[in-house]
Amino acid sequence: MERMKQRVEQLEKEKMELSMSKAPLEARFRQKEDLWQKDRISLMDQIEGAKASLREADEKYCDLKAQHETATEEVIHLRHEVRKASSSTRIATGGSGSAAAASNNDSLWGRQLQNDRDLSEMKEKLRTAEEEISGIRLAKVSLEKELHATRIELRCLERNYDELKVEYDDIAAHTSENNEAEIKLEVLTEEHTATTAALNAVYADLDATKARADAAMKEKAESHKKEIEQLQFDLSVIKTRASKVQIDVDAANLSIEGEDDAVLRARIEERDRRIAELESGLLKGEQLRRQMHNAIQELRGNIRVYVRTRPFLPGDKQTDDSPIDVTPDGESLTIIDRRRGNPLDFKFDKVFPPSAGQEFVFDEVSDFIQSALDGYHVCLFSYGQTGSGKTHTMQGCGNGPMRGIIPRAVSKILDQARAMNKQKWKFTLTASFLEIYNENLNDLLTSMEPSGEKTNKKLSIKRNREGKSYVDGLTKIPIDVALTGMDQLEALMGVAARSRSVASTKMNSQSSRSHSVFMLHLNGYNDDSGAIVSGALNLCDLAGSERLDRSGAGADAKRLKETQSINKSLSCLGDVFNALATGASHIPYRNSKLTYLLQDCLSGDGKALMFVNLSPTTASCGESVCSLRFAQRVNQVELGKATKHVQYNKH
Repeated sequence: MERMKQRVEQLEKEKMELSMSKAPLEARFRQKEDLWQKDRISLMDQIEGAKASLREADEKYCDLKAQHETATEEVIHLRHEVRKASSSTRIATGGSGSAAAASNNDSLWGRQLQNDRDLSEMKEKLRTAEEEISGIRLAKVSLEKELHATRIELRCLERNYDELKVEYDDIAAHTSENNEAEIKLEVLTEEHTATTAALNAVYADLDATKARADAAMKEKAESHKKEIEQLQFDLSVIKTRASKVQIDVDAANLSIEGEDDAVLRARIEERDRRIAELESGLLKGEQLRRQMHNAIQELRGNIRVYVRTRPFLPGDKQTDDSPIDVTPDGESLTIIDRRRGNPLDFKFDKVFPPSAGQEFVFDEVSDFIQSALDGYHVCLFSYGQTGSGKTHTMQGCGNGPMRGIIPRAVSKILDQARAMNKQKWKFTLTASFLEIYNENLNDLLTSMEPSGEKTNKKLSIKRNREGKSYVDGLTKIPIDVALTGMDQLEALMGVAARSRSVASTKMNSQSSRSHSVFMLHLNGYNDDSGAIVSGALNLCDLAGSERLDRSGAGADAKRLKETQSINKSLSCLGDVFNALATGASHIPYRNSKLTYLLQDCLSGDGKALMFVNLSPTTASCGESVCSLRFAQRVNQVELGKATKHVQYNKH
């Protein structure tokens, strides 16, 4: 216990150190990444602006250059016309000296002068444009230098980003290690809590036994004291009467004393032998009683009901004075309803006190579970309010004494299947795990498929040609009977636990928000007889019934919807049991996914056992009474004799 406590403290310290080192690294990474993104966006905007300015300058330069070329061509053309006109004028003047020629010449010179002025203006514009282009080219060179510097800075930022990415990957690796440490811490904490609770319950039983033994010893001591006083008085009387014959009496006493010692030794040996015979007979009688009880239950076909009260936990804020009192016969209990003040008595097939450990509980159901190897369809489901210990009973924690019914059942079946190899039996096993969450079927093992990818397949309940129900699309994992079966189961349970829907409520920090169903299908073949058996084991951990005022789920819309769905499906389960108990012609199996999935087990084809889990606290007394009354109704349901699924091949 001390080592486990030290290990828990060490893991908590490591978790705290990792959390403290993780926070500043993440903050630094986010800060640097934000700065890098801002700088990168700013630089890209500057680059785009420079490119746009450069494009505008190039376009303007091209336009001005085109205008200059056009003006130059026009000037050349006009000069050519002027020279041509001057030549014509000289010819006309020399020949005739007409006024018309002179007028034409003046007109041409006027046009030439105008064109010269236009050409001068165009040259001035061209010079101005060339100056602007020169300035733009200088600006372009400057922008190109800035662009080059920006690209260098961008590459530096990219290198810084790569360095930050490496740091972030290191942080992610530390985060993964931190998560693994948290998981280990949760498992150890759960084991420590369960072990402490079990030890406290055992201590309470031992204290009660010690108190009863002390009272009995005190009573016997008083009785012996009175006997001694009476014997001393008788002895004094005898001594007075025998004073005259003391020598003869002493001799006779010596002879008688020797004879009495031999007789006493013989009687003691006979008594020890008789006690050993009685203890052996008692053990055989208990085994026979259990076998006869199981046989009677199978003939009656009743749903068996076992009740288990969990021990007090640290979160209960209560360590004694439970309203539930389990009687020593192991079949009855009394619960005191504090609101009414009157005790209520209940009797079931088996009742476990808080001190009952996981192994003791499983021993009582091992024969029932093992019948799946004989070809029976077996269903065991836990029922009770949230926080009453259903998941602990069904799954438990760790690989030690706190293992629950599911891992112990698979281990038992694997051991028995290997033992039956000597009788020429060969078995194949496949396992599945699903949950019913808000009336939807979810596969908890999709990540264990060969592809290794988690998929959100839509599952549905269907009927085969024989009229038996099955879940279409559900993952089936083959279990190795010979070697690694338990390792596979451990991995499977871990995947399912991480995939299942859980949340924190006021009544349970890890409250199951769904019904989970573990399915194990068994197929066996005997080489000698040709017998083929087809068995199935369904182990259901139902979500806890809860009241909104106690769980606090009404404050959250999501939790409220989950609670309503859970209570509705449990109500549908109650309707099915009521219909079965009254022999109704219609059984409403299809009113919920839970009852539809369990239809084969609840319709007389298989065997069914319900575990009712109770909380020992006074605050939960009302819910405990409701659970026990529901269990009484279930215990009255007669399903008929179960069907054994066996066929024979003709040799």
